[in-house]
Amino acid sequence: MNPLLEIVIEKGLLLDAAGVIGLGLVALAAVKLASKDRSWGGTMMASGAIALLVARLYLLTSPHFLTREIVAELPAFLVTMMGILPTGLLTFGLAGIVWGLWGHERWLREESGGSMPLS
Repeated sequence: MNPLLEIVIEKGLLLDAAGVIGLGLVALAAVKLASKDRSWGGTMMASGAIALLVARLYLLTSPHFLTREIVAELPAFLVTMMGILPTGLLTFGLAGIVWGLWGHERWLREESGGSMPLS
């Protein structure tokens, strides 16, 4: 197998970097939309994208910082919370982006004074 393809498939660094960069761009675009148009949908999209970005960064960095010794010294509820945190952030982030898109589209319809054409 090609060594570069093997690195991409086994290590996933390229895909992780592209994912983090993509989430960062989505967050920046949503922040710009929220500040330019002053719509609550843009703010919701921005908070959702930032939650997804934080969850992704947590999942990428936690194996390097949370060793078995550190986890063994933590109370049981913190270990449970560390397991729940990424799922909660990913759920909130996806819901925030979807709800923000819906809210911004609704805000645009209200601003235009009625129904907008679909095309």
